[in-house]
Amino acid sequence: MFLPKKLGTLSRLILWRLTAVVLVQTAHVPDEYWQSLEVAHRTAFGYGHLTWEWAAMIRSYTYPFLISILYRVLAVFSLDFIWLLTMLPRVFQAVLVAYADYRFYQWTKCKWMLLVLCLNWYWYYCATRTLINTVETACTTIALTIFPWKGSRVQSVKFLWIVGFLSMARPTAAVIWLPLCIYHISASTERKVALLGRYVMICCACLATSVLIDSVCYGTFVITPWRFFQANVLGGVGDVYGKQHVLWYIFAGLPVLLGLYCAPFVLAVWRILRYSVYLQRETVMLLVIGWTLTVYSLLSHKEFRFILPLLPMFIYTSSACTYRLKIRVTEFARKSILALLVCSNVVPGLYFSLIHQRGTLDAMGLLRDEISHADPSQPTDTLILAPCHAMPLYSHLHVNASVRFLTCEPNLGNSGYYVDEADRFFANPSTWLDDNYVSNKVATLPTYVITFDNVASKITEFLRSYKLIAKVFHTHFPESNYGRYILLYKHATFS
Repeated sequence: MFLPKKLGTLSRLILWRLTAVVLVQTAHVPDEYWQSLEVAHRTAFGYGHLTWEWAAMIRSYTYPFLISILYRVLAVFSLDFIWLLTMLPRVFQAVLVAYADYRFYQWTKCKWMLLVLCLNWYWYYCATRTLINTVETACTTIALTIFPWKGSRVQSVKFLWIVGFLSMARPTAAVIWLPLCIYHISASTERKVALLGRYVMICCACLATSVLIDSVCYGTFVITPWRFFQANVLGGVGDVYGKQHVLWYIFAGLPVLLGLYCAPFVLAVWRILRYSVYLQRETVMLLVIGWTLTVYSLLSHKEFRFILPLLPMFIYTSSACTYRLKIRVTEFARKSILALLVCSNVVPGLYFSLIHQRGTLDAMGLLRDEISHADPSQPTDTLILAPCHAMPLYSHLHVNASVRFLTCEPNLGNSGYYVDEADRFFANPSTWLDDNYVSNKVATLPTYVITFDNVASKITEFLRSYKLIAKVFHTHFPESNYGRYILLYKHATFS
């Protein structure tokens, strides 16, 4: 850790994670806003937009509810400034992750493992984002540190409270913990019936609390984990957001998550398979990793962040196994390895945290300034012509202004030849604009239009009455329907 030695370990870890609050200035995935901040903003302030998941009641309010409490406290003291609304939840995330790092260090008693965890660029990149996956990773790390591994004198089920609430907020967390719970029950020296009774009691308490919070927030009785299972597993809704090859996690996910640490992990796998009798804890972790990757690989929709909660187990198994190798390493080789580890994480960390996909956040800041300085007697409205949920909204505007954006609800009604609004627009932008604005006598042209540069070239006729007021960089590597720059237009009438 490159922080003052006079500070305690926890304090240094908090400072380290707080640097990410400042340095990470880019967007990653829509869920960091639309499944957390946007929901919390609507809960706290009474206006905002909820995605289809919340209409279908497949998401738990547990995490957004916590953020909404922060928002309400700010509002009570008239401190609901936009920079506090966006930064305070991330500060909360930083403290939670730092505590998880601290518990990991106390558990492993290994500075090298802590260094690898803290330097991991993807974890640093995600650690302060308001993603449920971030919370899941931090809570999984904490739970692992109090999990009663075989040989432990304390046969405790305290970890189950964390796992229970985590599984209610993020049902897929149960995939990771199912084999660990089975291992705990089978390895426990307690009476199995009594232990199972404690399991049932804790699980019922967590379920009841989750159902209570969700039912109050939704205004009707609902069991969100069951609805989540119906929609994503039985209904296959996740397929709408992309399908990847069954081996995607092996050839794409792990290299991004582990980087150069893939090499020690491969070596650890070989040692565990050969000396499993002497590496019991590592063997259990490897089985959990293999089980989780298998289950996730069978699901068609895959993302890097889904396997983030496995990171502490990857680091533990890799470091513990390679540490026991009796290999003499010179001081020069040791420093070279450390320099390689630092560089291989710092370079991508800085690029993705400061440059890649920053345009959406910068554009919302410009739009917020425009709206806040507009004439109150002339209400403004905005049209966002970008992939759905590509930008945050009211959580970064904090103004109850009219905003329309392209939607992409899945075909929940099983309609024939269904095409969502975003796909219809990108298939023929001019036709969509003509149907919704130009030839629509009821509709009025929006005050502001936000779009990517690759789309602007296709709707030049529609933009004739608009003036370009801002052009912000977004990414060097635009994906489908995205562009290198985001353009902000204002109608000539209001210029």
